[in-house]
Amino acid sequence: MQQILLVLRFCATGCMLQTVGDFTGIHKTTACRIVKRVIGIFAALAAEYIHMSNTQEEIDEVKRKFYTIAKFPRVIGAIDCTHVKIIFPGRANAEYFRKRKGHFSINVQVVADPNLLIRNIVARWPGSTHDQTILKNS
Repeated sequence: MQQILLVLRFCATGCMLQTVGDFTGIHKTTACRIVKRVIGIFAALAAEYIHMSNTQEEIDEVKRKFYTIAKFPRVIGAIDCTHVKIIFPGRANAEYFRKRKGHFSINVQVVADPNLLIRNIVARWPGSTHDQTILKNS
């Protein structure tokens, strides 16, 4: 549980491994190994937990819930993009990751259901990519 909480804190705050390690009382090298291992486990489990509704019954239930919330018919997901700040990537194409506000980021698209569960996530576009481009290619 402590390792999962360490990784969630690291991902949520964007702080350094040294800081996360100090917060939990472990060395930064150990924190690095924990983050790498747990993120790998999360990634391996993603397909099991992050997916669009599969059956017509599930889809109809999602539509009903969205209609109850906003009176908007036939909606099966709420979609939006957000920028996740990253450290300067330091490669030849690093400027692709610079968003118009000046810092480096990855533009992440997420689809959520009416229960606020993530149903789809795309986290591969550089920060300079417009949301519309990500939507067209998803």
